[in-house]
Amino acid sequence: MYQNNKLAIAVQIALSLGLVSQAQAQETKTDDKVERIEVTGSKIKRIGELSPTPVTVITGDSIVDAGVTNVGELLNDMPNAVTGLSPETTNNTIFASGLNNTALRGLGTNRTLVLVNGRRFVGSNPGNSAVDLNNIPTAMVERIEVSTGGASAVYGSDAVAGVVNIITKKSFNGFEVDVATSRPQQDGGEEDFYSLTFGNSEGKSDFIANLTYSEQSQIRGSQRDFIRDGLIMIDNPDNKTGTDGIPGRILWEKTGNPILTNYGKTGTFAVGGKNYVFANDGSVRPFDMNGGTAYPFVAGSTNNSRYLSADGAPGDGYNTLDHTYLRTPLERINLNMNYGYQINDDHRFTFESTYSNTKAFGESSPAFFVLSGANGIDPLNPMLTDSARKFFADNKVTSSIQNTYLADIFGNRKYDQNRTLARAAIGLEGLLTDTWGYEAYAQKGHVDANSKWFGEMLEDRFYAAIQATRDGNGNIVCKDTAMRAQGCVPLNIYGSGMASQAALDWVRTDAMRDATLDQDVAGFTVTGDIYELPAGIVSSAFSAEYRKERSSSLPDPAMRSGALFNNQSSPLSGEFSVREASAEFSIPLLADLAYVKDLTLETAFRAMDYSTTGSENAWKISLNYTINDDLKLRLNRSKSVRAPNIGELYNPPGQTFSSLTDPCQQLRIDSAGVYKANVEKNCRADGMPQGWSPTPAWVNGGTKPGFIIGNTDLNSERAYDITAGFIYTPSYLDGFSLTVDYWSFKIADMIESHTAQNVVNFCYQLDSLDNPYCSLFTRDAVTRDITNYFVKPVNSASAELAGYDIETNYKFDLNGYGALDLRLIATYTEKWDQNTTGRAGDDRKYAGTYDTFRWKGRFNANYSYEDLSLVLGATYIHSSVWDRNSWTPEVNNFNDIGSYIAWDLTGKYNLTPELQVRAGVLNLADRQPVRNPNTYNSGEHYDILGRRLTLGVNYKF
Repeated sequence: MYQNNKLAIAVQIALSLGLVSQAQAQETKTDDKVERIEVTGSKIKRIGELSPTPVTVITGDSIVDAGVTNVGELLNDMPNAVTGLSPETTNNTIFASGLNNTALRGLGTNRTLVLVNGRRFVGSNPGNSAVDLNNIPTAMVERIEVSTGGASAVYGSDAVAGVVNIITKKSFNGFEVDVATSRPQQDGGEEDFYSLTFGNSEGKSDFIANLTYSEQSQIRGSQRDFIRDGLIMIDNPDNKTGTDGIPGRILWEKTGNPILTNYGKTGTFAVGGKNYVFANDGSVRPFDMNGGTAYPFVAGSTNNSRYLSADGAPGDGYNTLDHTYLRTPLERINLNMNYGYQINDDHRFTFESTYSNTKAFGESSPAFFVLSGANGIDPLNPMLTDSARKFFADNKVTSSIQNTYLADIFGNRKYDQNRTLARAAIGLEGLLTDTWGYEAYAQKGHVDANSKWFGEMLEDRFYAAIQATRDGNGNIVCKDTAMRAQGCVPLNIYGSGMASQAALDWVRTDAMRDATLDQDVAGFTVTGDIYELPAGIVSSAFSAEYRKERSSSLPDPAMRSGALFNNQSSPLSGEFSVREASAEFSIPLLADLAYVKDLTLETAFRAMDYSTTGSENAWKISLNYTINDDLKLRLNRSKSVRAPNIGELYNPPGQTFSSLTDPCQQLRIDSAGVYKANVEKNCRADGMPQGWSPTPAWVNGGTKPGFIIGNTDLNSERAYDITAGFIYTPSYLDGFSLTVDYWSFKIADMIESHTAQNVVNFCYQLDSLDNPYCSLFTRDAVTRDITNYFVKPVNSASAELAGYDIETNYKFDLNGYGALDLRLIATYTEKWDQNTTGRAGDDRKYAGTYDTFRWKGRFNANYSYEDLSLVLGATYIHSSVWDRNSWTPEVNNFNDIGSYIAWDLTGKYNLTPELQVRAGVLNLADRQPVRNPNTYNSGEHYDILGRRLTLGVNYKF
């Protein structure tokens, strides 16, 4: 075993990680025995060496100080990460409501590898390996190490953007109860948290267990003033052409929420050029805007069917505020246990287990229909009232007319998600000799993800039930005799409260889908010294790992057949396995020379054999250069890979709905910006003449159906990255450190699933129709309306990213009045370019746009004095633009997005050694999302909860 001064080593390690921890340093004074540790980004166990890649450390106490109760909330505030999925972004995401993922560098959750104690953790969304951070209780977190260099050579696939390694507590003595609550100033978004931790460390055994229950409530749009007073963007009535210097879209001077005139709870229809609705009693009356203001009329505009209510009191139509949801409600239970048994001086047995259950639901509007033809309003339908039939007779309506209908009688559509995760891991670790150690482990994870849909209907029954006639006895019956034989009951939608319970029961249904994910992993690592060079000992690590993942889903028969109004979904069944072997070396080149205290070469290579994509490899080579105690330099070059996941490969056709505008609509061509020439040329080549617009039914028909589907021809992504930086810890300024790292990524063969809108846009924006996107949607041969689309992953993209990470810490005493610890973490994004097709000229630049802000920062000032601790924190996002590729002043007048900063103030006080109380105000200044039509309701980057009070109590015994 190596011996050294443990205090010096602890401080040196902390400085190399960019963090000085006085508590850790004080703990280490009592014992001179030193064990090697494993730093994230390397499997070599080392003593006080410089981390081979940049690592940011978040302690468990930092999570508590931030006033949050979910690991994902804190990670998503880190400048080098963005929100992958969260309760604020998944309300209408089918099968994903409530998930909490993080995405380093904004490269997506699939390119961020989340480890727990250096090992892979089972995903939570079948078909996807991304880890749901809801399953990691904050009370079990010792620290989180975030490494943002490519790490596939050490950990395998998915570590393209970096690694989040969550280190959990291994031992505990006694019991700890923690209770916390958060109450926003405005209603909605309340949170409650309860945690019990208990354990024992005695003799050869260490044991810790934690039971956590937490609940957060939904946030509806009507519960936030910045949504009720929402921004309105309209087609500009003053715009005539795409070259007149007048923007095609403008921000209206009025605010509020739009009311759609083309949908109504009792039906909306036009007769003689005027709009009418069915009154509650079934009579017909003119459509009433109740003093609202119609959007300015523009020929061909989708805005022409909207108006703004007067004083928040809408008349007829569909009020979008009724079904605007900002945050998915989430309930979770976590039970975690870690156990260790020291077999003898050289060998230790470990066991880890995790059980988690999370419940969430998404919510959206009732089903909506454009009913025409046989399903439209039949003026002779016997379910119509006498006065309604007289109205149609007086207006000489003799055949079916179109009816737009919001099926409010069936209630909101809700997507209930229930996920259960179980994971167990056993391990054996220890020494083979004085200089060689080993670690072996095996783990199994299983996830059940059950989804239920409420407020659904069987479409064929609905269509049959709304068309009625009279039988020979004068009874009202369904017109379709075949459906009548199956039990069809006439459904009266022409008024309010007209439908019988029997009719509702015949049409209404619920649906469900069961899905599973299984993960089996086994690994073995040996580490040790190979050879002693003049500058030091060559250290090494050799690893072998086997992993298998399986996913399946089984929707109920109605979903599989597409009989529901909601998304059609087919069964999924897919799996892959991978065998991996890696070698890693740390080679000291120079030591104890003038201007060279230490120069070490780090290198690693990993070979991977996938059952799906075949052989892959990853490597890294690094130089760590310690000039003196004040200045350390590091340089890293690596290749990483990401193999496609099960969903990307094997997803069966699953129906989805997306809002869609047609770029070939003349109005859109005129405001197509820098792509106008290509769009116009390609639209004409695709059969849309000058002045063409989609049919009114398509324009006003709401979201459009399409399919999400996998691609078994996918290959692995390849990424090459460079990191170079320095750590400065001046001896003349005790407690200060500055870390600056440059990072650069080049990624080829990126797997991208573009949105329906992007699929259509890219088809026409590129040089010709001969591109990968035009085959992913279809048009009607006569009307040329888009009838279907496919969201399908393809290896079509490449990306280049570059920027700087900056971290500075300064901790100092206040002459007997406590201590102040200042920490600033910031990221500057210099480049974020992507080419989705691989063709020259198709590059898009995203640095400085929404999602890829130039600057992001997190600042903490921690003041401590005896039993009191106060933390002032701030999150900063730099100003940006919505679009820097196709925007011109002709497009709109709201491209700029302002900067954003939110402050938090939290504190804790130890009333006794056993009892601690906490309180804080998050979003101290009640900072709302930036006021831009594209961002003001976004919870992805901005705080939508508003100012809120947090309270907590912790008691140990």
